[in-house]
Amino acid sequence: MTRFARVDMDAVAPLLPGDKVAGRVAARGEHFHWEPALGGKVHSGDPIAVRPPNKHELGQPSFVDLKGIRIGRLTVMGIAAEVISTNGQNWVVRCVCGAYETRKAKFIKGSAAGDAPHDAEPMCDWCDKTRRLQMGRCDERKAAAAAQAIMGQNR
Repeated sequence: MTRFARVDMDAVAPLLPGDKVAGRVAARGEHFHWEPALGGKVHSGDPIAVRPPNKHELGQPSFVDLKGIRIGRLTVMGIAAEVISTNGQNWVVRCVCGAYETRKAKFIKGSAAGDAPHDAEPMCDWCDKTRRLQMGRCDERKAAAAAQAIMGQNR
């Protein structure tokens, strides 16, 4: 029996590169790590602490409890307990991909009312970036610079 006969291909297959470029990147130990431009938002793979509304918030006529509302791919979990800002209340939302982010009440109310552009489904920044890349929307100058850098390293 060869040593490869004992290898479970279901365990090895996810480790194999998908195409020539992925193989070249994996062989060099290079990696790509994208960070979203959060712009005041918090993005986390772990749950973000939430708190119930306090008496002061419940006493305001303009306060609306948004917990449990689904907008696009996001579900509102509650008010962010540890994220404080001066320009509106931060709510914790969970995307279907499992990521947690904070969003403002204005964004949630506007998306629930249908004020978002008709082609924009509310989702976390990671899913939005992935969706844009799948649709072929990218910055052509950055893509050309990256391709030039890769070609320069091959020589």
